[in-house]
Amino acid sequence: MSIARKLIPLETANIPFKIQVTVSSGTIFTLPIADYGALTPLFSVNWGDGFSSTVTSATDPNRIHTYNTGGTYTIEITGLMPSFKVGNNSSIRLLINGIIDFGQVGLRELNFHGCSNINSIPAAGTMALGYEGLSDMENFASFMRSTTLTTIPSGLFDYAVNATTFSDCFSFLTGLTTIPTGLFTNNVNATTFSSCFSGCTALSTYPSTLFDTNTQVTNFSATFRFCRSLTSVLTFANNTNVLTFASVYQMASTSNSLAGNAPTLWLRTPTPLGTAAFRNCTGLTNYASIPSNWK
Repeated sequence: MSIARKLIPLETANIPFKIQVTVSSGTIFTLPIADYGALTPLFSVNWGDGFSSTVTSATDPNRIHTYNTGGTYTIEITGLMPSFKVGNNSSIRLLINGIIDFGQVGLRELNFHGCSNINSIPAAGTMALGYEGLSDMENFASFMRSTTLTTIPSGLFDYAVNATTFSDCFSFLTGLTTIPTGLFTNNVNATTFSSCFSGCTALSTYPSTLFDTNTQVTNFSATFRFCRSLTSVLTFANNTNVLTFASVYQMASTSNSLAGNAPTLWLRTPTPLGTAAFRNCTGLTNYASIPSNWK
């Protein structure tokens, strides 16, 4: 069921984006911000240690803060922050150990790639509005990649109706076992799920309708690559615009749990790219009839 997008005007949105960091004395923390198209950061930041700053650009020196005393602090950002991308940055990825609230800060792209101390996304408190803080999001590339998240909250993306990119969104979450029903139902403008769950080695169950409403998708390359605990293959029946299924279910070895029939994606017109789509998936009933370049 579709959920109407509920927007809050930026000038009246005062719900801060909040993350938790743990630092030692003398640690320098740099906010991983950037412009997004014509949007430039303009926000106030409370560093949690009694100091605050105003940031007026992606290169503003005020985005950098030195913690004089070690400890755990909550960083709060209020205003416009269109882009926050950790991007596996070795200087900050291990300092961030919690997401408290996505707030209302006009986010268009957001990733915590490499923040291995993040093991959950909160589902209480102001998150009822915090999820709507994702309503302006367009790019979820590497959103939770290589964190230690084990559960994806239901409804996480309900308001992100403009989102187009989910590449590597949840890749390499080795403790993730299931995907909630309806996770991408409202993301009708999505065009890519490449490597979205790649490397989720414990993932064993997912809804058969996972991508049913994502009819604009063109790329499912490596979406479930190395997900060796999965037991079934999606049909992708509603995803008729797909140009590539390359490595979509590629396995590292024949030691995997995939069973049942692979959908005959290679019979579509035009024929999508399917290199290694079902490599090592020997447990599939129709494996012998899969074209050689698809396996």
